[in-house]
Amino acid sequence: MAAPSIRQLERGEHDLIGQIIATGFADDAVNLWVFAGEGAMKPTFTTMAEYLYLTRGFGHVTADGLAGTLWLPPSAKKGYGLGNLSLGASIIRHGGLQALKNSLAIDAFMAKKRKLHPPHFYLFAIAVDPSLQGKGIGGALMREALTRVDAAGMPAYLENSKEQNISFYQNHGFEILEEAVPANGCPPMWLMWRKAN
Repeated sequence: MAAPSIRQLERGEHDLIGQIIATGFADDAVNLWVFAGEGAMKPTFTTMAEYLYLTRGFGHVTADGLAGTLWLPPSAKKGYGLGNLSLGASIIRHGGLQALKNSLAIDAFMAKKRKLHPPHFYLFAIAVDPSLQGKGIGGALMREALTRVDAAGMPAYLENSKEQNISFYQNHGFEILEEAVPANGCPPMWLMWRKAN
C-alpha cells in the first residue's frame, strides 16, 4: 500500500479530528468507561481539539480524513479555558453525571503522572478508522509527528489504553513506564515514554 498523504490539521478542523478520534476509539475500553458509552466521545474530543489541541498544540490528518493525531508541545499548558463549561456540559448531556465524574478522575490521574516527567511532547490521541487499521497509516502519522519531536530534541509521552497497541508504540521508540489503573473500575492503561533522540 502506498504511503498515505498526510497534512497538518488547521485550527478550525476540530469537528473533523473529533470524529476521527471518536470512530477510532469507539471500542476502547478505557474511553467507554470514562464516557459511560460512545455518546459523549465525539462532542468531547471535538471540544478538546477546539479549545486546546488545535490552539496550543498540533495534529495531523490523512487526506481522506479517516486518520489523525493530536499532540501538545512541551510549552503548552493543558487547560480548556472557556471550553471547560462546554466540555462539562457536553459530557453530562451525552454520558451523564457518572461520565463527568469518571472523566474528572482520569484527567486528574493523568495530569499528576505527566507532572512527574521533564518537559516533553504529549500524544493525546492517534486514531485510524477501523476499516484501515493494520495498513501502516498509524505508523505514517506517528513518523510525521516524531520528525518534529526529534527536531526539537525532546522526549515524548503518552497513555496507551489498548494492550494490543503496546508493540506499535514500542516500534516507534516508546517504552512502558507503568501499567496503571487510573480510577476504581477503570480498565488499565500503559504509560509510555520515548527518550529524546
